[in-house]
Amino acid sequence: MSTIPRAHTATPPPGSAQETPPALTYDEVIVSAGIRVPFVPEIVTPAIEKPLRSGRYEGGERRNLDTLLRPDDRLLDLGAGLGLISTVAAKQIGGHAITSVEANPALIPVIEETHRLNEIEGVTILNAVALTGEVDGSVPFYLRKDFWASSMEPDSRAYVAVADVPAIPISALMSDARPTVICCDIEGGELGLFDEVDLSGVRALILELHPKVYGQLGVQQIDAVLADRGFLPTDPSHSSTVTVYERPAPPAPARVSAQLDPAEWPIAEPRTLIATCMKDEGPFILEWLAWHKAIGVTDFVVFSNDCTDGTDRLLDRLDAMGELHHLPNPASATGSSYFQPTALSYVSLMRPFREADFFISMDVDEFLNIRVGDGRLPDLFAATEPFDVLSVTENNHGSNRHEHFEPGWVTELFPKHSTETPGQWKAHRGVKSIVRLSDRIAKVRNHRPDLHPDLDDPVWLDGSGIRRAEMLQEADRNGHDCRGSYDLVVLNHFALRSLESYLMKMFRGDVVRKGHRVSQRYWRIRNQNGEASIDLSRGIAMAREVHARYEADAELMALHDACCAAHRARIAELLGVDEFRERREWILNEQW
Repeated sequence: MSTIPRAHTATPPPGSAQETPPALTYDEVIVSAGIRVPFVPEIVTPAIEKPLRSGRYEGGERRNLDTLLRPDDRLLDLGAGLGLISTVAAKQIGGHAITSVEANPALIPVIEETHRLNEIEGVTILNAVALTGEVDGSVPFYLRKDFWASSMEPDSRAYVAVADVPAIPISALMSDARPTVICCDIEGGELGLFDEVDLSGVRALILELHPKVYGQLGVQQIDAVLADRGFLPTDPSHSSTVTVYERPAPPAPARVSAQLDPAEWPIAEPRTLIATCMKDEGPFILEWLAWHKAIGVTDFVVFSNDCTDGTDRLLDRLDAMGELHHLPNPASATGSSYFQPTALSYVSLMRPFREADFFISMDVDEFLNIRVGDGRLPDLFAATEPFDVLSVTENNHGSNRHEHFEPGWVTELFPKHSTETPGQWKAHRGVKSIVRLSDRIAKVRNHRPDLHPDLDDPVWLDGSGIRRAEMLQEADRNGHDCRGSYDLVVLNHFALRSLESYLMKMFRGDVVRKGHRVSQRYWRIRNQNGEASIDLSRGIAMAREVHARYEADAELMALHDACCAAHRARIAELLGVDEFRERREWILNEQW
């Protein structure tokens, strides 16, 4: 199993080229196109010094970033080098929106010093190599005199030493960093790197291509892979090795129907469908289902895959009772590793989808908490203007210092959460969207739908009923500034639950993509316990009434108890495995 390592924690073997470098010593700062860089002669060799002084170093990447970056972007910087790219980007979008990955351990203190000299804070810096598939441990990285020539392959030119560098699955890195823009200069490692990665949240890639490493056929392969994901090079001739790939704007279709007549709003007795994917979530299903039944969700389609705790049997029973529709995830039959995108494509063909007025894609650890009227969906709709989309902003609930798993309701066990009024640099949060189904919707996705372009006055609201133009303007945006967006409805997100259930989540992996597991950063970001101001009591009381019906079914409750027992048993097994025991100790010693 692989996880994202903590920033600059690579520990090299004694005597290797990767021994922890001493503190930087230098007596000159080079100003390169306005960016201050420490002149460390053993790092900034003559081959780099000249273009650095002239401002030509990383010139193509800099120019493209100046053109491409938007204020709310998030950048993944692969091959961070001296830290110039992350510095340039941070001046536009802030350091907290940037994740920089650099394999050469000697460059980590240089990057940090470049950031310090330019007053940049908050960049996540990882000393690691991003790879495809399920990777574990470390990989050899071949160091050369000129740092920019160092790479993972030993044959293109002579190298001076070999470093063991932690490996990160690119899928896990993408999930944690959530980039909208990727800048990549990794000396040929880009070939094949994006072949199996979900790029749905990315709107542009800036790649330095290396045909000297993999030839023109390799360039054509990269073009083909990205074209299959909807990205085309802005310069198809590749006249420069730095190539920008973007999604072209879709052609405008014939105008579709007008917005709903306000006289027909709110829709009487609306049918609302939730679709979700599940794997080994048995202990938590009945509370989540009862909650959303109580607030007015009428239909549920649940896709499961590879369950080991009895989740699938519990869902089968609920299906037999008429509480939901349970299907095996169609991705399992096709061999696809994209469980959630496949399921969402399939659900749009189903009868419950065709008959629904509204649709929501959400997970079993997310609870729609309506704060107006009686706390039900009709009350929410009555409080807003007619909309195409209403995106509900998440608020993360932390572990509340619960170390051990105990059966019970997460809405009662974990009341503490993140603030509703964060500072500017932490204000961007993810959303899940309530979609009014009509011919105005081109496609449903996990966080948001795609609307048909050229609509007549599309309406996209947030959880306070305020129009959000940025969600309309940026098709890959999966969140927004959360401040002031919680007045009518909030998405309470219980992503961690207890420490032991987090370890179970780490073992279980991701229902979105096969082979992806939660990382240390996942815990750090989501373990928010600073406030307990959000009132869940009304939703709990309504859910209790629905849950009483489930408690009356002996077969269902026996299946629920079996899931809880399986959850406990798996946790006991995991605590005997070094990797999980080490993660637990890291949390208790450093994050508790």
